Amino acid sequence: MVSYAKDHIIYWPSFFKEEFDNDKKHVILMAINSCLQNEKESGIITIYLNFISFYAKEFIQDLDFFQNSNDFGPSLENLIIQLRFNPNDFYAIFRLAFETAYSKFSAHISNHPTRPLFHACQVFDPRYIHAGDLLRKNIRQYNIIKEFANPSDELLREWGIYCGLDNEFLGEIKLDQYWLNKATQLPILSNIALDYIWLPISSCTVERSFSMYNSLLDNDRQSLSKDSLKGLSMLYFNGV
Repeated sequence: MVSYAKDHIIYWPSFFKEEFDNDKKHVILMAINSCLQNEKESGIITIYLNFISFYAKEFIQDLDFFQNSNDFGPSLENLIIQLRFNPNDFYAIFRLAFETAYSKFSAHISNHPTRPLFHACQVFDPRYIHAGDLLRKNIRQYNIIKEFANPSDELLREWGIYCGLDNEFLGEIKLDQYWLNKATQLPILSNIALDYIWLPISSCTVERSFSMYNSLLDNDRQSLSKDSLKGLSMLYFNGV
C-alpha cells in the first residue's frame, strides 16, 4: 500500500483539487486539498512515504540495520534535496520513527505465539540450510511444522537429497520458483514448502478481506451462495 501511494502521490493534488471543486463544503476534502496544494507539506508527505517504502524491507530482514547505520542512502537524500529540504532535518525524525517501531516490535515479537513456526520455516530457504552448521539439517528440530513431526520414509529420503544439494548456485532466488522447479525431484517436500513459504506475517490480509466483503455482499447480492462468494473473493484477491 505504501509503495502504491509513493508511486501515485504525484496525481493526488489534481485529483483532490477536482474533488474539492465539486464539493466546496466538504471539510475533509478542504483540509486534504489545502495540504496537497502546499508545496512544503506535500513535499514532506512525499519524503515520509519514500522513507517507509525504501526501508520497510530492511526493517523486516535486518533488525540491526538502523542501529548500525547513519546513512539513509543516496536515493532518499537526493529526493529530500530535490524537494528543497535539508536532509539533516529529517534524519532525526527517521531514526526516532524507527526506534519507536523497533521498541514495539521487540516487546511483542519474542512472545508472539507463531514465532517458533516462522523461525522453523526458514528451513525452506536452501541458503539457510547450506550456510549453517549440521544441526540445521536435522529435520527433527523443525517438528513444529506438523509434516515434520512424524515424517514418512519417503519424506526423509527427500530431506536427505535436499540437504545434500550443497553444490547448487544460490544467489538471489525466488522461493516459490525454486520449489516449483523441485516438484519432480522432491514432490513431497516441494508441496510442503509451497504451503509454508506463503504464510502471511500479519493479520492485515485477513482484515482487508473483511472490508472487501462489504463490497461483495451489498444490497443486491444478499442471496449469494457460499461457493459464489468464495469464487468472487478469489477473483478479487488475485486481481482478476
